[in-house]
Amino acid sequence: MRFLERLGRYARAAWKAWWRGGAEAFEAHAVARLRTRLGVDHLETRVGMVAAATATWSVTTWIEQAVLEQTPLVSVILPTHNRSHLLPRAVSSVRSQAYAHWEIVVVDDGSTDETSRVLERLGDELGPERLKALRTPPGGVCAARNHGLAAAKGSLIAYLDDDNAMHPLWLKAVAWAFWQRPDVDVLYGGVIVDDFLRLNRRSAGALPSYHLVAFDRARVVQENLADIGAIAHRSGLPEARFDESLREMGDWDLLVRLTRDKAPLVLPTVACFYSTAGADRLSGGPTFETDAARVKTKARQ
Repeated sequence: MRFLERLGRYARAAWKAWWRGGAEAFEAHAVARLRTRLGVDHLETRVGMVAAATATWSVTTWIEQAVLEQTPLVSVILPTHNRSHLLPRAVSSVRSQAYAHWEIVVVDDGSTDETSRVLERLGDELGPERLKALRTPPGGVCAARNHGLAAAKGSLIAYLDDDNAMHPLWLKAVAWAFWQRPDVDVLYGGVIVDDFLRLNRRSAGALPSYHLVAFDRARVVQENLADIGAIAHRSGLPEARFDESLREMGDWDLLVRLTRDKAPLVLPTVACFYSTAGADRLSGGPTFETDAARVKTKARQ
């Protein structure tokens, strides 16, 4: 009886697909149902994850021992707001880089906690050539990043959020990749997320997991493919500016615009460690739906 009921439901769905879209829609419906029954999509996802992890191990191992012929200055743009307890960890992850030629541009977006004192101490430790501390009126993370970009001196730009940490080889990987590929203007790497279930505030309890998504222009118009901490680009690109009307989704909007005419290099290395533990994270906040809709609208223009 249950088999006949399922058969009837499938027949009705198939007939609707045929009626609405003809043979192509019917075929697409049948293939989708078959893939679901066989678990093909899940299997392809798992295979893709294994392939990404394998490539990441190979490339990272090579970069670790590579000797660079060019060592351009990399500017790390780091906006912060009332995260004085987290900021030293983020800065420390840059100080621990295997690549030595970097500067950090920290933009204090109107903090009211101990951020100014923390920055003063860090500035004394690192010196003005290593750490530039800017203070601006509260304007949001995208405005803060724009201030950082305006002050950056590096020929290469990387990003870091104050609640995340940079992988020790990331800046070397960035410098190596742009040296190896002079035709590339933009790249992104992978991230290790501490709890993917907690990423969008829906659940919790997952173990840390690695995420690196292949670039696809049609897909990036619909969803974000890379966290800001995994994106790097050459300085001076016309589209390398953040939309200050966005409270979140600034990294997605940036990636959409930077890759509109030219695909990025997907660099299979770990860029950063992404934390979902903070109670005041921007991701999945009250402007999530409106910001996402704005990014998608702009992407189609």
